[in-house]
Formats: sequence, structure tokens, C-alpha cells
Amino acid sequence: MLVESQGPVSVYMHQYATFRSDASLVLPVESIGTEYYAASYQSHQQNEEVYPSEFIVIGTQDNTTVTITVSDNTEGGRLPGETFSVVLNAGESYQVQAAFGTDDLTGSKIVSDKPCSVFSGNVWTGVPADCTWRDNLLEQMYPVATWGKQFVTVPFAYGNYDIFRIMAAEDQTTVQVQGQNTDTYQLQAGEYAEYTSSEATLVSGDKPIAVIQFSIGSNCSNHGVGDPSMVFLNSIEQIRDTVTLYNSPFENIVEHYLNLVARTDDVGNITLDGQTLAALSVVMQPLAANPAFSFASIEVDPGDHTLISVGCGVNVIAYGYGEMESYAYSGGANFRPLDANPIPIGGCLHDTISFDAGLRPPRYAFSWDLGDGFTTTEAAFDHRYNALGNYPVRLIIWDQCLNLVDTFTQTLLITLRQAVSVSPDIEACKGESVTISASDLAGATYLWSGPGGFVSTHQNLSWPAITPIQSGTYTAVGKISGCATFPAYTEIVVHELPQPNLGPDSLLCPRSEVNTYTLNPGDFEAYRWQDQSQVAEYIAVDEGLYWVDVWDENGCSAADTIRIRERCPTKVYIPNAFSPNSDGINDTFGVFGTDIISLELLIFDRWGGQVFETADVNGQWDGTVRGKPVTAGVYAWMARITGYLATGEVYESLLSGDVTVLR
Repeated sequence: MLVESQGPVSVYMHQYATFRSDASLVLPVESIGTEYYAASYQSHQQNEEVYPSEFIVIGTQDNTTVTITVSDNTEGGRLPGETFSVVLNAGESYQVQAAFGTDDLTGSKIVSDKPCSVFSGNVWTGVPADCTWRDNLLEQMYPVATWGKQFVTVPFAYGNYDIFRIMAAEDQTTVQVQGQNTDTYQLQAGEYAEYTSSEATLVSGDKPIAVIQFSIGSNCSNHGVGDPSMVFLNSIEQIRDTVTLYNSPFENIVEHYLNLVARTDDVGNITLDGQTLAALSVVMQPLAANPAFSFASIEVDPGDHTLISVGCGVNVIAYGYGEMESYAYSGGANFRPLDANPIPIGGCLHDTISFDAGLRPPRYAFSWDLGDGFTTTEAAFDHRYNALGNYPVRLIIWDQCLNLVDTFTQTLLITLRQAVSVSPDIEACKGESVTISASDLAGATYLWSGPGGFVSTHQNLSWPAITPIQSGTYTAVGKISGCATFPAYTEIVVHELPQPNLGPDSLLCPRSEVNTYTLNPGDFEAYRWQDQSQVAEYIAVDEGLYWVDVWDENGCSAADTIRIRERCPTKVYIPNAFSPNSDGINDTFGVFGTDIISLELLIFDRWGGQVFETADVNGQWDGTVRGKPVTAGVYAWMARITGYLATGEVYESLLSGDVTVLR
């Protein structure tokens, strides 16, 4: 499903059925990425039925190559650590499910060459595994580029404890969980640490991490309502000033909550549905591990809720409980790549180069040094370099809410604009293989654009079976160290194939006056028949399979076939008298004809006694019964005849009449 809007919206999904429920934030297309790790939980097996851990990858662009490394056994027979690739078009999906009840696909890696979406979870499982009240789990995965390094966890309301998983994106990642005690974990890429907690904590990593929170089954929480659910927590680096959520009442959800995290000095600047937290009697508790942050679990009514902070922003998740039901999902964040260097790698001499930190004041402050004597504190601006060379550019970003400083450096290369060449114009026929190329420039990346919104970043473009809809002008632009080449153009014209038409299969009767069949496929430039003749019209004189290849003025070819069968209409003559006197003239009686398929002939005397019977199309009565001549007189006959109509169709006819025996 594709959701589009004219203005900003929040989108979430709530998957529910009887005693099944969970929800997920749905990320906007601009926030998805090309590298993910799946987060899930252990599968569950009941008798012979496996309810698997699973994830699904959804393509957003055609010809997206997705490479998957699974962390456990899969339904398709893949083993832990096995890597394979699939190709998805826009809107297509690929699902991976675990094979056995002990399998868990958490840590499976998904990498694509174009942005894709990944959803993960379980069909039906207990959290923890020995909790007998089970539920489905559902969550959209965050791209690794948006993972953060600091998280505040807030307990779900009324739970005895929650389960957390912390997953690493890079090897040698050190993670600290600070509550009443401090626990430290060392993780490799794709590995996770699982622990339980009933207190608010500060989770920190020296490299990007993901934190996933699970609510437990209500028979383990002793709250009476609720069930397992899963939610991806947002890092405090990704807090935002406005969040809109929907607390869903579907499938008998009866309790609704928001877990809120904010900077302590911003608490007075936060409103919930237009009212201050103080007016709503919401008490924010300082985080013991870092009092600069505060948190609260707020019970709310079902429906829409909007939180606004005029300070640094908020993190929030929505969740709810019902009888053996639950859901939880994140309220959204500033899903920007946290470690991406915003400094351009280069540009063209005298061209305008756009510089953009990707962040905005007042939360952030900036200091740019462009290496040519120009400095500024603007977040975004344009600049031109007037000399070729390498320029050391530095950007310092202050996060004034979190008291964090990031420094980015980049050697920016200013070069002369080059030219890229492309393949010459091409004319092709529908279904042919076509390839066009841009010239090979050292260190270049390429961007093609074409008809119907076509875009590609490959240097060479190939169509195994091109169609006329792909006709048009294709433009290639190379980019070398940030300096775009002059555009180059090539035209592809794809012709439709000719349409020869020999007509439907037909009949030929050699015994008719017109005993040939003229085959005319239409008006074309050239012809080649099955016997290699090259005439425009072909005269068929025998039955058989005939075919023709034709070429039009564009050199495009196509073929057609026709089967001609030899078949004449059945003709029948039945005399009304005969003289069986052995003089060689009219000595027998029968059905005379041509092209009879089958015949049944019966002859009766005046009393209805049968005197003759035959199923032979050439069978004749000689005027005897059991070897003795019959007396002269009138005899009745009946004939069942199967034959051909003039159209070639088979018919059956029942005829009767009299025949006189003359002596």
C-alpha cells in the first residue's frame, strides 16, 4: 500500500484479530534506508505447528537488489549465516520466516542497493518464552544510519518488568545500561544483549545501537490485561518538537498510555493536546542516571494525541492493554542519518555549491570554515570557489539541547567540468535486448534520467526485452568529486512488431473446383515462407502446417502460422430401387457417398423384421437373407450417417426411406 498526502501526516499500522494485536510506526519514504538488522523474538511451537519469528522486505523502486544474511534457520532451508539475494520492484515484498520453534531471526542483516522498508516481528509468541499468554509482534525496522548512541527507557505501566534487547551495528561496540546499577555489554555487529528491567534507565553506546522494548504476557505481569508487544525506541539524539499519535481502541483495548521522555528543563514547555503537563497533573520524574532528562507514563483516552515542545523536543511511545491484547509503537523521531558527513566532497570551478548542515537553529549552532578564507555560522548557504584545488572544509555543530559537539571535516576538490559521452541513438524492435552506456570516467558516479520518470545510477543501462513505452530521450550526467559533467543525450526509438495474419486454421478440398488455398499475411516489405520462398502470397495445395516470417520498413519481424487440413463436405446418394439379378447392373443396395466418417445401415421387411445390417461405410445389401434371395417388393431402411459439413465441422444425421427390390 502506498500512502501519499499533500501535507505532513503521521502514519501507523495496527494489526489485530481476536486475541492478537500489535502496532508500528510507518516511516516516510525519505526516512527509510539501505541497511537494516531485523529485531524479533524467539519462535513458538505448539504441537506440530510453528509460529515463526519473521521479517519482510518491501521494495520502493524497481530493480532493487536486496542481500540478506539470516541469523537462524529459515523455512526455505537456509542455515544461520547464509547470504542470498533477491530482486524486488516497487511494491513487491519478500518474506523470511524461521523454521523451528527455537529459532529467532533477530540480527539478520538486510542490505539493498536502493532504499527499501523492513518490517519484523513474530506470528505468535510468548515474551518471555515461558509466558503462556502469547501475541503477535510487529514493528518497522529503523535504518542503521538513523540508530543513535543514547536512549532513555521508561517502564510500561503496571508491568512487573519489561524485556529489552540492545543490538549493535558495528563490531567492538561497548554498551552501558545505567539504573540503580550499571551493566556493561560488548557486542559485535548484529549481536544483541537481552536483559530485564523494571526501572527507567539510560542506555549508552560508543557506536550506534538499537534498543527494543518488549512488554510481557499479562499472566507474567499480574496486571490482568495486556500481552506481549514490541517497540523500537527512539534515541535522545532524534527527539522532535511535535509528535502526533493515535491510541487505538480496536480489538478490545481498554487501557491507553503514553511514555514520555524530555529534557528536565523543557518540562514546562510541553503541551499535551493543548494543555500543559502541570494542568493535566502529569508529574515528570528526573532520570536517576542523568537528571538532565525526565520521564512519565501518562494514562490517556483512546484517540488522537499531540505533544508539542517549544524547547528541545520530546520522545514518546503509545501503547495499550486489553484482555490478552496489547500494542506499542513509537511516536516518531527526526529520522536523519546521525553520522553522515554533510560537507560536499567537491564541485566545479565557478559553480554554485550548496552547503547544508541538515539541521536548524535554535537547537543547533554551526561554524563553517570553507578552506578558502570564507567562514559562516549559517545552517545552509551557497558558495563558489574561484580556483582549482583541494580545500580543507570543517563544520562544527553544537547540539545546544544535549550539550553535544560534532566536528566534520572534508577535503573538498574543485575541478573543471568534464564531458561525458553516451551511446549513439538506437532504433530497436519490441522485445529486443538493448544496452546504452556512458563513457567511463575515472572516479565518476552517474545519473540517468529518461521517459516516464526513469532514473538510474548505473553507468550502463540494459533492457533484456525493450518495449515501445521505453522510447524517448535518455540523459546521462556524471559526477566526479562533486563536479557534474555536461549532460549527454541519446534517443531510443522502439518500434512495434508487424502483425502478419494468415487467418484461422482452414480446410482444403482437393475434389472441389477451387482446390487450392491462397495465404496472404498482409502488406510488408519482405516475406519468407516455410519452404524459403519469398512471395507475398502463397498457394497451398496440400494439407499441413504453413508459416511465414515478415519484415516491415523498420526491419522488425514477426511470424504467423496456419494449419490447413484436407477435408471435403460429405456427399451421400441412396437409391430407391435395385435389381439383385447378377447382371452387374444395380445388383446391390447401400449408401453411396464420399467423405463419410461412419455409417450404420439397417433394412427391414414389410413386417418389421430386420433383413440386413452393416457398419461398413462401403457395406452393400445383395438382396438376400441368410444366403437366400428375398422376394421382390418394398423394404424399409434406416441409416445413421456421420460426416463433414462444408465448414469442416462433424455432423450426424439419421435418414430413413424405402427401397424396391426388382426381380
